[in-house]
Amino acid sequence: MLRWSTCAALLLAATAALADAPIVVSKAPDTVAVTFYRDNMRQADQGIEFDAQAVENDSAEPLGGFAMITETRTIDIPAGEAVVRFEGVAGGIVPESAMLFNGDLKEKNFDGRLLSQRGLLDAFTGQRVTIRRINDVTGKEETEEATILSQPDAVVLKTVKGYEAMSCTGTMDTLLFPSVPKDLTAKPTLSMTTRPDNKGGRMTLTLAYLADNFDWQANYVGTFSPDGQRLKLTGWLTLASQDQTSFLGAEVSAIAGQVATARLDDEEWERIDAERESNPYSADNIELNFTCWPYGSTGYPPYNPVLFGPDSLPDQTKPIFVSYDYGYGGGGCGDEGEGCDVIVVTGTRIARRDDVGDLKLYTIPFATDVPSKSMKQVRFLAESEIEGETLYRAKYGASDNYDDPEFVFQFTNNKESGAGEPFPKGKIALFQKTARGRQLVGESSIEDKAVDEDVRIKLPEERPDIDLNVSDTDKEGDDWREQKMEVENFYEFPVTVEIELRDELDWRTQYTLSRFSKRLTRKDGAYVWRVKIDPDEKATLKFRLTEKELPDLDED
Repeated sequence: MLRWSTCAALLLAATAALADAPIVVSKAPDTVAVTFYRDNMRQADQGIEFDAQAVENDSAEPLGGFAMITETRTIDIPAGEAVVRFEGVAGGIVPESAMLFNGDLKEKNFDGRLLSQRGLLDAFTGQRVTIRRINDVTGKEETEEATILSQPDAVVLKTVKGYEAMSCTGTMDTLLFPSVPKDLTAKPTLSMTTRPDNKGGRMTLTLAYLADNFDWQANYVGTFSPDGQRLKLTGWLTLASQDQTSFLGAEVSAIAGQVATARLDDEEWERIDAERESNPYSADNIELNFTCWPYGSTGYPPYNPVLFGPDSLPDQTKPIFVSYDYGYGGGGCGDEGEGCDVIVVTGTRIARRDDVGDLKLYTIPFATDVPSKSMKQVRFLAESEIEGETLYRAKYGASDNYDDPEFVFQFTNNKESGAGEPFPKGKIALFQKTARGRQLVGESSIEDKAVDEDVRIKLPEERPDIDLNVSDTDKEGDDWREQKMEVENFYEFPVTVEIELRDELDWRTQYTLSRFSKRLTRKDGAYVWRVKIDPDEKATLKFRLTEKELPDLDED
């Protein structure tokens, strides 16, 4: 019994010591850098889902990318154990990813208890506050003391008159709180605890962490020459943040390329969802909905105070766990859509590119702001004229898998063509110079392309007048048969057609192509048949297709 009492006393002493530990607040970083990572699940032809009205109302779906945020802060830390609060971190911070350099702290915790309606009510539940209302008879302002109680679907106040459900008086009631609780802040905060042997003093710390709800994409604008064989191309980085925190005067970068990330299994997602549902300070739960209580009373007068005897309800001191909907009915946009343009375009200086292994790092060459809940565009590719060609292109798989030819603009990404820069995947708006001026061609997309790779931009066309057909001839053997590929041009002008033919492995069958009737080139492991076809003419290619059954790996 003595042993348990001693342990309990030590535990209480440690808890009391931590509660009495001084709190040091770092209001904002000295410098900050934000590096955007895009959503790798989003396809090149898909734009960022950024609904300005939904973002303004905090009802938007989270963005699928993330950001690496690095801050430097200078703080004065007292000796011994203390709580250091880093205010103004990203609201979407992943706390377990936070790393501190040049500091010796033993514990870290993200404090989601923001200075909000829920935070104040939770902090002052069971305590006295002031309620201010307008007398509906005299029209004068009145105040009285009240104690906050809690119920599952209502906020209940205890006054000298009895118990009253808030927001049921028909007037605009306001609760006045005597102070701001020291553990509440108007900004997202990461808190850390120093070690007991900490010597204290002025420290310049570097804090780095990951944060969700960021994304970026590449957007291109291209203008074709009248003959369609040259393309003037420029590129922009579109950076998006749905986070509640603004980062001012930041060094801003974006990482291009396929970044490998760990995928959570179903059990881990269920755990995260359960934590979010049970956490009253999560984004889905922080807002409150006040419901008049109780309903169903005989002769219940709507919009009048609900009063009970002074001793009819027990005091409740636990937090309130209820849902809320503002019900604004509109976002930050006017009737004509004004106020909805959330894209900010920076100056004309171009982002600097650096290599990070196989990835590319684009850095804005000047300090800029990353405003909360906004998008920004920065040019990363200077306008250059690229020499290429327009042609029709198709792919043929040896297992008889092929589609109609596509109309594309094709070029090799090197200095000789006028390009020679990496192309992050993204959307492209295409125009063409004509006798009537610059005309819109349509919209397409570009996949991730490195230097010296072939780039093909699909051009908008409903259905090309090029017919591709593959059929068997009457020649065959034990494990092969001859096939005939025919391409016919129904246009009134000659066209160039390029078809890529590949061997294939389908389950346990190996399909191999050989003995082509015309000379083909080889590129990237495929055969390429390139032919120019005059109007209303047809080109034919014959080849042998061999099928070979592979042994079952499970067999002895």
